[in-house]
Amino acid sequence: MASLVGQTPWRLRMNLRRLEPADWLWVTEHHANEIKEKRRLLAAGAEIKARAPDAPETEAAIQETINLIRTFLRTHHPGLSPPADADDPLVSAGLLVQEDLCWLAPGPDGYRLVAAFVAFPAGWRLADKIGRPLPAIHAPVPGLEQAIGRPLARVFDTLDPERPVWRANWSLADDPTLHQPRRSRAAAVEALYLRVERQTLRRLPRTGQVLFTIHTLVEPLAQVARTPATARALLEQIDLMPPAMRAYKDVDALRSAAAADLDVPLGAA
Repeated sequence: MASLVGQTPWRLRMNLRRLEPADWLWVTEHHANEIKEKRRLLAAGAEIKARAPDAPETEAAIQETINLIRTFLRTHHPGLSPPADADDPLVSAGLLVQEDLCWLAPGPDGYRLVAAFVAFPAGWRLADKIGRPLPAIHAPVPGLEQAIGRPLARVFDTLDPERPVWRANWSLADDPTLHQPRRSRAAAVEALYLRVERQTLRRLPRTGQVLFTIHTLVEPLAQVARTPATARALLEQIDLMPPAMRAYKDVDALRSAAAADLDVPLGAA
């Protein structure tokens, strides 16, 4: 997980890398528990799945995704027993993998989110994003649209089905819970966690929509400290963030605790 954080100074960028087909989806030791948690959230009525009402063509993209995932799992994880299909194809897709799944299709204002199964959001609600184009989705993140809006649009326009890509995004948290549609801050920080999203983008070859996957990993920050170079690089990235981004990621309140967990003196770079 530490390798996903990177060891270069912080800068707002896409940092996309080519994704090897065999490494598309991850099956970790948390697979059974995370699928169980998705089922629990569904049973509890949590808002973790949504469709844009004006995009019926997305049903074909969801079914194409199910077929691709089942083929991938049979090939690369033959010991895994995927569940039977549910009545709702969107649920079937979401319960096949640990990843959250988002489908994006072109619209008059660029690519927009037309369907999603997101059980493990970090400080956002699916209802606020569904049906909206990428610039509106990214609007709450300070400087994101200005920095990567145009390059990201080009990536979506030119993404080749045979050349999927991936990137990583990280944040600090004082709660290891995966399902966090609303950010909250404990009165006293007892432990800190590094939360990393491994994100992939691939164009579906038959329907042409873009599938965005998010695999969320959470690890105690003290564990990260076992790799000193990563610990120091993480603090350097925090210190180099613009104030607006520090506020958005809510890292200022956690900076001292992070320094203590990582065993790096405050102010060290």
